[in-house]
Amino acid sequence: MIAYIVGAMTSMSAGTIGMIIATSANVKVTYLCNFDPEKALKVAYAAGQVLGFFLVSASLCVINIIILAYRPGVLAGLGAYATEV
Repeated sequence: MIAYIVGAMTSMSAGTIGMIIATSANVKVTYLCNFDPEKALKVAYAAGQVLGFFLVSASLCVINIIILAYRPGVLAGLGAYATEV
């Protein structure tokens, strides 16, 4: 139950931050399209990358915290279950 709530909170924060980034990027892209469409495309692409990296990093951090909360002896990270196979 706790993992479900933490996952929902992470999803809500990622959505909120994503909307803030998207709104800010859309304003910049709309302005840049008047002068240089190529630069506008680069700004739009960079904004999408920021959101993607934030979402992945937040998810990995939360998953590691949940793993450590439920199984304190397990080192969370790459190969966390390699010794259990």
